[in-house]
Amino acid sequence: MTETISSDLLYKAILFGADRTRARREELNRINVFPVIDNDTGNNLAHTMHYILTHARPHENVRDTLHDIARSALVGARGNSGAIFSQYFDGLYQQSAERQGVSLQEMAAYFQEAYHKAYRAIEQPVEGTVITLMRAWAVSFRESLEQRKSPRELFENALTRIRQSLEETKTTLQALKDLGIVDAGALGFYHFMDGFVHVLLGGSYAVSESAQDLPAIPADVHTYELDANIRYRYCTEVLLESDALDEKAIRNELHDLGDSLLLAATDNLARIHLHTSRPWEMVRRVAARGRILEQKADDMVYQNLLAGPPEAGTAVVTDSIADIPAAYLHEHRIFQIPLNVIVDGVSFLDKITIDGAFLSEHMEEASSAQLNTEQINTFLQPILDHYESVLILTVSSHMSGTHARFREVLGELDPASRKTALVDTRSNSGAQGLLVREAARMAADGVPLGEIASRMEAMRSRAKILVSVLDLGPMVRSGRISERVGKLLIKLGFRPIVTISPEGKGTIKGVAFSVEKNRKLLLRSLKGKTIEDYVIVHASDPDRAESFREALVRLTGREPAYITDISAIVTLFAGHGAVAAAYLEALPEA
Repeated sequence: MTETISSDLLYKAILFGADRTRARREELNRINVFPVIDNDTGNNLAHTMHYILTHARPHENVRDTLHDIARSALVGARGNSGAIFSQYFDGLYQQSAERQGVSLQEMAAYFQEAYHKAYRAIEQPVEGTVITLMRAWAVSFRESLEQRKSPRELFENALTRIRQSLEETKTTLQALKDLGIVDAGALGFYHFMDGFVHVLLGGSYAVSESAQDLPAIPADVHTYELDANIRYRYCTEVLLESDALDEKAIRNELHDLGDSLLLAATDNLARIHLHTSRPWEMVRRVAARGRILEQKADDMVYQNLLAGPPEAGTAVVTDSIADIPAAYLHEHRIFQIPLNVIVDGVSFLDKITIDGAFLSEHMEEASSAQLNTEQINTFLQPILDHYESVLILTVSSHMSGTHARFREVLGELDPASRKTALVDTRSNSGAQGLLVREAARMAADGVPLGEIASRMEAMRSRAKILVSVLDLGPMVRSGRISERVGKLLIKLGFRPIVTISPEGKGTIKGVAFSVEKNRKLLLRSLKGKTIEDYVIVHASDPDRAESFREALVRLTGREPAYITDISAIVTLFAGHGAVAAAYLEALPEA
């Protein structure tokens, strides 16, 4: 090996390291227990490295090559580990110069800056993790250089040092010490550097033998903790584009929302990672600082649950059109897949990364988009693996393609319907929510899957909803009402009561031309009904919902089962200020 590393060789070494890390995805997932047990460090690093492998290109000078790698790493970064790696690559880039090669002395400075950049990105760095190995590599490389070691010895000594540091992570953090395993992110860094050194020292693209000398990883590591203390539910990330990035201001704005805050930036891009129970609020605050390019939020509580031993019984799955309070969903382990809300070309997760406040600011450019089969497959497969059987209750097939998409996925995952049942609720919103609640009760009582599905199909005709619509604008924008007719109706003060037919189609039940008459019409429609249970849902108008509650308590003599916001998807069609009463008609007396 020479004293100078060419741009092309540096590119190949980094990509081979990335490929080696990507190949260890399952191994890294299996030992992922810090900072939370969510089995995704391998997935996150594999995604990050895959993006580098498929997007970064070599250039004649080192700086352009490292810029391409750093930017690709940031755009493709997933999770805490991916974001830290992206900042490591950005540190290499920031320290680089526009030369066709880099000397070993310069590489020492590159490694030092890469470590510092990664360290500074983390709000609360923890020793015994990837950051420890990044520092150990930089220190070892610099010390060997000062001792005038040969180029081969420089890299071999540094690799030996981080292998020792990796072994020490077993005793640094209690969570790792309890299981006798190394840190997953640190192991990912070792795999990367092992591949990196392999190429620099003239090795081929075959698998490196040095990987066989790593600390042993027991095959029966438990990545599930019954009483896991997951303080903040969602691992949330946002990729932000801004020509005036203010990293300090963004950190200050997000500090009160959760922990594990990490901000990684390159050029005009920033990837922000945060564990929070209010991902929609994080997204809203970040959006005020620039243009959001992408976002995601993973439910770490459910990830931990589904990583545990299989359970008997039936899991209940529904989509985000079903309006049920999140607390109830979580308490009863109901799995709700978020539908897609598109704002300015970016897909948001209904009820998770977008709320009514953010939607109201972007109503004109917002729309809905169908779930694709890959989204459903990714969501459903872990549930199928964990539970004995799964019941899926979807929004009416006449209102959405969600039911058809689930049927398509189940055709691959469970073609004989041995452990799944798919039910079209022929309803939406609060009416769908009432059916989901009933199904969850049956599942908790141990009712067999087939019987629950049969009862749901019989019960869905009793689930009704009446929607008080005050704003026709969304219906006009969506094309459900023509623009010409819509403008006339808006001018006339047209305020309909919308319901759902027994077949699951939306229909107008009545019309009023003032807010008060609209309210009276809805209440009058409920008179004489024998109601077993009811709920109230609303589009960001809790005061109006409360007025309906008072009237319905007088009418029915009972409180609603719950009051909650409607989904962003429903708001797109019902408009802000809409309030609905959904109810379950009682069975006629024998």
